[in-house]
Amino acid sequence: MRADAAVCKLLTRVRHVAGTRYNAGVSERKLLWVSILTTVLVAAALVIALLSEGGVHRHAFGVNNPLHGRPNMVDRLVMFDTAARFTQAQSDHVSSGATVVLNDDRPKTFPRYGTWTSPVIELGFGATEFIPSWNVTTPPDTGVWFTISTRDARSGEWSPWLYIGQWGRTLFDEPRPVDFKYGAVDIDNLVLDRPASAVKIRAKLQSFSLDKGVNPSIRRVAVVCSGQVNDKTLYDALTPPIEITGDWHRDLGVPYRPQGDGYKSFAGVICSPTSTSMVLQYFGVNLPTDENALAIYDPEHDMFGNWGRNIARAGELGMDAWIDRFRNFDKLKACIANGQPVIANIRFEPGEFPSNVQPKTAGHLIVLRGFTKDGDVIVNDPASRAKGNGVIYKADELAKAWFDNSGGVGYVIRPHTQDVALK
Repeated sequence: MRADAAVCKLLTRVRHVAGTRYNAGVSERKLLWVSILTTVLVAAALVIALLSEGGVHRHAFGVNNPLHGRPNMVDRLVMFDTAARFTQAQSDHVSSGATVVLNDDRPKTFPRYGTWTSPVIELGFGATEFIPSWNVTTPPDTGVWFTISTRDARSGEWSPWLYIGQWGRTLFDEPRPVDFKYGAVDIDNLVLDRPASAVKIRAKLQSFSLDKGVNPSIRRVAVVCSGQVNDKTLYDALTPPIEITGDWHRDLGVPYRPQGDGYKSFAGVICSPTSTSMVLQYFGVNLPTDENALAIYDPEHDMFGNWGRNIARAGELGMDAWIDRFRNFDKLKACIANGQPVIANIRFEPGEFPSNVQPKTAGHLIVLRGFTKDGDVIVNDPASRAKGNGVIYKADELAKAWFDNSGGVGYVIRPHTQDVALK
């Protein structure tokens, strides 16, 4: 059970018990009992919250990631990043071409706004996990926020539009539910209790600028949709072999940065912005880690490890970036052979990852930059200044920490191009 859910349940019980004190005829002794019980329940709620977090601040690395590796998982990465794709959508007060740009000339709206709603994306299998990401440009006083809706495979019922993130300056002028009867958003990903057969993404673009020429724009919207497929014929059809072209036994030499070199108040909790900064520098965008971290920081959840915001920062700086899922090393090998490093989300318990520079982690981001001749993985791990630069991690140990324990979540960041490999 997530810590916040446990707290909510206990506090609901507190309110129920405390409410009895207003009933007629309640004795002073009973009031004292209610007061004591209330104190105990609140204390228990706090203890459960701490224990559920395993002693790690949730904002440290985006812990409480609900994703795990399961047998027969299928992933589909859907992208809207061309004029042909963007114009398939429903557009209201936006112009859709190679990008989607706010175009609201109504005389009495403030802030100016418009919406872009993707067409229904039929998945071809039942998906229970969805991770969206986006590349947007938001000049000062503009922003974009995103919602997601899924169609239940059993009933055909659509979920409400669930809020899943924003970038820039935004005004939330309508309800922003994050859960419904079949699932809930966990910061940057949506997990369902039962499969969905289709999904839609909606963006709301806003501008507070008095200059109607100052508008936000969208260059890419992506969502990776995942679910178990136990029918072997369908599974085989949906998971063709990945073609690896070129030599994957190589070291891309991504420049190293330790996360501890930055501003000391948050140096220990910025593995994700530090990893993003390393890959940005590899591709020629060399900015201070602290600068990237402050841009990535998620004030809604008090954390630096929001996956979507790391991708949005890379996109803001001109990169093509998206979140993908990796189930084995074949896709990573294809990336490395193509000169593409990958940022991986990992977690592991003591004893599971002896070759790691840390004994355990509830959630951590690292840069995968190559393979040795023996098939082990060359890594930039921001957790250790002394050992993290090009450290060699045993492939089987990394596989458990990445594919099994964390669901194979990875950031793909690269220079802007129209040809997206591994799409």
